[in-house]
Amino acid sequence: MRIEYKGNMLNETEKSQIWEILCQCDEDFYPPLSARNSSSQKQLKGADGSSMKKNGEPIVYYEEMIRQNFVLAYADDGKVVGFMTFKKDYICEALENFGTSLYITTICVRSECRGQHIMDALYHHMENEVTRECGCEKVSTRTWSLNTAHLHELSRRGYDVVAVLKDDRGEGVDTVYFGFRCVRG
Repeated sequence: MRIEYKGNMLNETEKSQIWEILCQCDEDFYPPLSARNSSSQKQLKGADGSSMKKNGEPIVYYEEMIRQNFVLAYADDGKVVGFMTFKKDYICEALENFGTSLYITTICVRSECRGQHIMDALYHHMENEVTRECGCEKVSTRTWSLNTAHLHELSRRGYDVVAVLKDDRGEGVDTVYFGFRCVRG
């Protein structure tokens, strides 16, 4: 496996493979990516307070995401097996006390490749290589409170909870923002 920071310089094959992975992972997110307008959307529940519903393929999400920066994971045959997207110089109200950071918006891994530590390799590359290349030592992201696997991974990697937005994704489902500061030796 090879990990590479691509910025937003993707070729058509990579874009096509990213689309396949995104569609495959759509319902792994809460709410589904196909129910969202963007990767940093602030309102993550319906107007009536209920969870947003899937509405087809994640086309709108993809169109916004594809303009972001990418870190790609490639199999030995050169096929994209996972990706991480992020925004540079990001700040929002929930991260105000944390400051400007590289904000990870989306992480997806092909279902048949899960369990091979691809997500771990993407995070490692972001924290050790991309932060250096972008000149920013802070990384941030968010997830939902019931995503126990991702919560555990972020905690294990040394990410701190920066903010919790109670019931942000529906009753009993909070949005949790995390921050990580790189320590250079």
